[in-house]
This record gives sequence, structure tokens and C-alpha cells, in this order.
Amino acid sequence: MGNGPVVPEFHNLAEGTSSKAKNLLLTGRSGSGKSTVIREVVNELSSQGVKVGGLHCPEIRGPLGRLGFKIVELATGEEKILAHVGHAGPRVSKYGVDLTNLGEMSRKALEVLPSVDAVVIDEIGPMEVMSPVFREFVLRALESPKPVLAAVHKKTEGGFIGGIKKRPDVAIFEVGPENRERLLVEVKERMKALLGMGGR
Repeated sequence: MGNGPVVPEFHNLAEGTSSKAKNLLLTGRSGSGKSTVIREVVNELSSQGVKVGGLHCPEIRGPLGRLGFKIVELATGEEKILAHVGHAGPRVSKYGVDLTNLGEMSRKALEVLPSVDAVVIDEIGPMEVMSPVFREFVLRALESPKPVLAAVHKKTEGGFIGGIKKRPDVAIFEVGPENRERLLVEVKERMKALLGMGGR
């Protein structure tokens, strides 16, 4: 990957944020398509030889709906249970959070951070920020020279999440049905430019 590419200006969908920021944060209501955009960007980058690391928290579903969440480290594929309706840990909504698994997977993401080209975090939310190791991983990723694509909880404006949203080195995009496809193209272009991939 290129070192320190000059990032071209793009049409800025995130009003009031830098169009040259290397940390791209997606926000939006539940079901707005944040994870879909991130998944498609990761698939395209990976298919072109980009090593993507970071943490992804897909749903665990059963016959009656959502039961919890897994936490997956993208570079290694290692996964554990993040939260479950049957877990006795601290609760977020109806889910008990497994802080041990969250801490272990965040530590794994920290370990592989130096070896990846780009970082994905899906998501920076109330459940995940319970772990000090997760918070450390987020800050280390944002402060690294590597491009970061992350989903961030929409409703939270204070604390650690609020601080992330206020950083001068982030661009925040709100995802919705009306702009999801346009935003997907924008994010792909920006990530490729940040990686020095030109028009590939």
C-alpha cells in the first residue's frame, strides 16, 4: 500500500466535517444499512489485496429473532460471544455482555493492528465501550496512520462515544435509505484514496 498518499477532495456528505479525514464514521438508525455499507467496502478492499483488521459484531439469531451478538476479529477470523440474552454479565437492553470475551478480542485486534492496511470497527456502541481494552483499541486505531471505517452509535452524544464524534480527524456520515448507495460509492472511493490505490 502507498505511504502517506495525498487524499483528493471529495463531495462531502458529512456537513461540517473534513473531506480529507482518514477516520470515516457511519451513523444512523438501527437497520439503516451501516453494517451493509461496511461489509461491502470490506469485501471490495479484501478482493483487491487489502489486509483489513478490526472488530465486527454480527447478530446471533434464532427462530424467534435476535439472541445476541458475536465479536469477530477480521484479520484472523477469530470469534467469541459478545452478548447474549442468557448471559449473566452487565446488561445493555436485554443482553448480558461478556466482558472477558470483549476484552480478549479487543486485545487481539490491538495485537494485529500494526500488520493490517485498514481498520474496521462495527460498532462503537454502549455495549462495546464497557471494555477499557476496546476503548484503547479504538483510540489507537484512530490515532494510527491507517484509514479507519467505523459505525458509531447514533443516539449517544456524551462520554467516550461523544468524544469520538467530536474529534477533528473524523468525518461523520449519516446512513439512510435515501443515500445508502451513494454513500457506499463515496466511502469506497475515499478508502481507496487513503490506501493509495488510485482508480483500482
